[in-house]
Amino acid sequence: MRKRFIIGLSLLGSLAAGPALAADMALKAPPAPAVYNWQGFYGGGNIGYGWDPATATFNPTAFANAVLGPLGGPYVVTGSSGPVNLSVNPQGVLGGGQVGYNWQSGATVYGIEADFDGANINGSTSAPFFVNGTEGGDIADFAGNVGLAQKVDYFGTVRGRLGWANDNLLLYGTGGFAYGHVTTSLNTFGITAPPGEFSAAQLAALQVSASTSSLRPGFAVGGGIEWALARNWSIRAEYLFVDLASATGTLTIPGGSASLSYVPIQVVRFGFNYLFH
Repeated sequence: MRKRFIIGLSLLGSLAAGPALAADMALKAPPAPAVYNWQGFYGGGNIGYGWDPATATFNPTAFANAVLGPLGGPYVVTGSSGPVNLSVNPQGVLGGGQVGYNWQSGATVYGIEADFDGANINGSTSAPFFVNGTEGGDIADFAGNVGLAQKVDYFGTVRGRLGWANDNLLLYGTGGFAYGHVTTSLNTFGITAPPGEFSAAQLAALQVSASTSSLRPGFAVGGGIEWALARNWSIRAEYLFVDLASATGTLTIPGGSASLSYVPIQVVRFGFNYLFH
């Protein structure tokens, strides 16, 4: 009987100590890891690379008729190298900064961002051409080059952002307004002819050029990935397609034209942000 009494007391003591032990273990359990908070103002910088296409057409026959016809003549084209199509892909580095604000609802992160980048996206190309002809019955042949150049020296955007966050990793899409400063030029140069076939005024008239420089509006779409390194700092990689097609028209010289109706800039850039929690 005494032995059974002692065993009973031991069981009661274990039952009484159970809740206290469980409470003590709960107090000592490590806290659950905090989920990263993307909401708030942020600002940072970026650096990257961009490229865009430029095209032009040039007809040596139309060029010779337009330039030499009024200066003497009559000038008659007997042959030429044929129409010239020029294509160039300006490319180069860019860099600047961005500011924005994020809102967060669960895993959904949305906000607005504005950025401005200086750029050195430029390129040029040229092609030779020749024209055979007569002036007043005498042979009057000449040859030269036609060139096309384009440069984007800065651009900026104001875009919305919508993304999905998995703790400190954010995937997002983006789109909105864009603008950029674009300079395009088209010209003939290096004109040569056999001695005595053209006057100095005619040779000078055969070297023509035209250029345009304007701030052009458009839109930008793209996406990116951002990774928070610490409570306030993050790094990101981003792709943007910046379409400056809102300003249309052509740049012309006698016998040639460059299309200005479509200037898409493709941008890949890397950056960092500081988030003001």
